[in-house]
Amino acid sequence: MAVAPRLRKPTLRVPSSSSNGKLRVLVVDDEVAFGNVMREVLDSFGMDVRVAVGATQALAEMRREAPDLLMVDVMMPEVDGLSLIRMVQKEPGWLGIPIIVASARTGQADQNEALFAGADAFLAKPFTADELRKALRPFLPSGTNL
Repeated sequence: MAVAPRLRKPTLRVPSSSSNGKLRVLVVDDEVAFGNVMREVLDSFGMDVRVAVGATQALAEMRREAPDLLMVDVMMPEVDGLSLIRMVQKEPGWLGIPIIVASARTGQADQNEALFAGADAFLAKPFTADELRKALRPFLPSGTNL
């Protein structure tokens, strides 16, 4: 797992009462099966998970209710994940949302590009539930166990 240089400081907001105190995670991936697996795994971690199939749906979901954490794939049709991250970075209300990139493009240049686009961490697909836990921990409220 790669971690971004501190170009910005993500701040995890306290989950709202609308999510029953659960951390709200938005998973953005064009592969429906991956989104469904992530929903199951993150739900088992006690999180409130929404899945968006592509950047357009993700932006609509975020306008409806901003997530506490964003997990984005890089390779998507129409709008790629890095472009989505750059769009998110332009919205003042979304600047502090932690962003984890989960991608099959795992070269060092790909990781650097994701981190410099605004991602806070990079997970190489495929990854285990333990690797996902490790990637999430820095962005969880203190005292939260995974």
